[in-house]
Amino acid sequence: MLRILAMCMIICCHFVTYNNFGPTNMFSDKTLALTMLRLGGKLGVVLFVMITGYFMLNKTFKWQRIIDLSRQTVYFSVLVAVLAYAFAGTKPDLLGVFRMMFPLIMENYWFSTDFAVILILSPPLNKLVNTVDKKTMTLGLIGLIILIGFPLIVPNMKNAVIGLILAYVLGAYVQKYDLKVSNVKLVLLLILVGVLTTAVTGLLLTASHSSAFISGFRLFFVTGFNVSALIIFLLFRQWNFGNIKIINTIVSTTFSVYLFHDSRAFRVYTWHDIINSAQ
Repeated sequence: MLRILAMCMIICCHFVTYNNFGPTNMFSDKTLALTMLRLGGKLGVVLFVMITGYFMLNKTFKWQRIIDLSRQTVYFSVLVAVLAYAFAGTKPDLLGVFRMMFPLIMENYWFSTDFAVILILSPPLNKLVNTVDKKTMTLGLIGLIILIGFPLIVPNMKNAVIGLILAYVLGAYVQKYDLKVSNVKLVLLLILVGVLTTAVTGLLLTASHSSAFISGFRLFFVTGFNVSALIIFLLFRQWNFGNIKIINTIVSTTFSVYLFHDSRAFRVYTWHDIINSAQ
């Protein structure tokens, strides 16, 4: 269920990213709402990788996972290229063909490539979580969250592999130490973080209109790790509603949904001509 929510957040982010809704460096109700939607993209990516770390902590690495990831990415790269030609008359150049045939190496989708790297790194990351004591691991995670989450320290971190490594390790950490917090505390904390995130984002949007320096940080909570991801993860982990077949069926399509809607070959036509979101 959380994986479905994460993919919906990512789609909301792309809804904002790939459409022109007007000036984004001044405060208004619209720009604040759009900025909060865009925030969901980073949050969704973090949740997606946290789920992977949670379930893969004690699993053996298999190259078949990388092969399956590559095959799926190739399939949708070709499918969307065909659709782009059929609907928009767009023909891939030589570089585009290579990206379709070798999507992980050529980074046809940034997330597929970075996710493959995370899967390859999973054995040493699992060993790290299983061997380092809890106190050291906790301090290390807090330090990384601060380092990555505050763009004043690392301004260009964004969706870099190191951010996904942090998400993977945090998911594995929750699995190993069976972290549990009361649902009431988690909900109250999530509301608090949501209000603070909205307030700080609004202040940055207001200040960015008169300061080029601050304008670079107007997506403050988008650029780094968002603490609310951990809160949401713990809430869903403690929510036991049984095994629902339809949810599991939908979950199996989530990565395909990402590959289909975020293809560089077709996404402009999708958002501007088919959906026409700005209208």
